Amino acid sequence: MTAAQVVTAPPSAASVLRAQLPGASFVHACQARTRRNGRSALQAYRDMAATIPGWFDGLMALRNRGMRLLGMKDLGSLRAVQDTAAPRPGQRLGIFTLQSLDEDAIVLEDNDRHLRVQLALQWQGDVLEVATVVHTHNAFGRAYMLPVAPVHRMIVPHLLKRQVQAYRRKPGGSVESSLFD
Repeated sequence: MTAAQVVTAPPSAASVLRAQLPGASFVHACQARTRRNGRSALQAYRDMAATIPGWFDGLMALRNRGMRLLGMKDLGSLRAVQDTAAPRPGQRLGIFTLQSLDEDAIVLEDNDRHLRVQLALQWQGDVLEVATVVHTHNAFGRAYMLPVAPVHRMIVPHLLKRQVQAYRRKPGGSVESSLFD
């Protein structure tokens, strides 16, 4: 794997989401090599949220309006990750709820009556892995994932590549959101 190259593959053997794979209806992971430079998993998550382009947040706004009409919750903006100094499990960080956090890995989740989404950003040395596991609970969850899965497979590697490129330009620092709008 070269710098800024993103590899899509099953979650690594060391993935914090490995135990969640059985019975999953959607699994996606991608990895990229970069200089970690002391960045925590929480910083990597905040940096990824900062790379969300405005047009994609626009799609989320459309999703939120449509889902409200169907009685689903408004998830809000993917970019709106609170800058909480020491978040704790159970606390919201953007559209997800924090499940677990250490320097190397962050696990986030959104769980409702239709599906359970888990997202992990995990450092393995200088490799950053982003893994997503979805368990659908019913037909609506399965139908919801039909358009979401291909968009997810497209946008997450794109975001990770942009994040790694930004890390090369700004070693040790966080990503500026204005770079990607």
